[in-house]
Amino acid sequence: MTKKKQPPGDYEVGYRRPPKEHQIKKGERRNPKGRSKLRKAAATDVAAILDEPIKVRVGGKEHSMSPFEASFRKVAKRAAEGHLPSILKFIKICEEYDVIEPPEAQAGGGVIVAPRGVDFHEWLESVTELVPVDET
Repeated sequence: MTKKKQPPGDYEVGYRRPPKEHQIKKGERRNPKGRSKLRKAAATDVAAILDEPIKVRVGGKEHSMSPFEASFRKVAKRAAEGHLPSILKFIKICEEYDVIEPPEAQAGGGVIVAPRGVDFHEWLESVTELVPVDET
């Protein structure tokens, strides 16, 4: 299919073919202002927010406390109710602030499982040859 060249004065106006006077001239910009700039989020001072007291209702009375204290009280309450993620978070926070110390790891007391069809004592001897036994 060959394209027919039209004489310069003859121009067919139609879909996606605007009249010559409405076409973009060379060097002309269609959106001179450009895309509007997005506003930058205001920088928030997290420490200031955590220091700012909030009002909390405890036992029917309104108290003022830090957001950290309020959230920790909520975690402690849910932990006391038995909510496992809250229990774990409560223990982690208590360890972080040296309220409680994690228990020391005890030596020994592990469970040994021998493969099926193998004499346990023979298997134990072969394993203890590879791994030194600490007898204290």
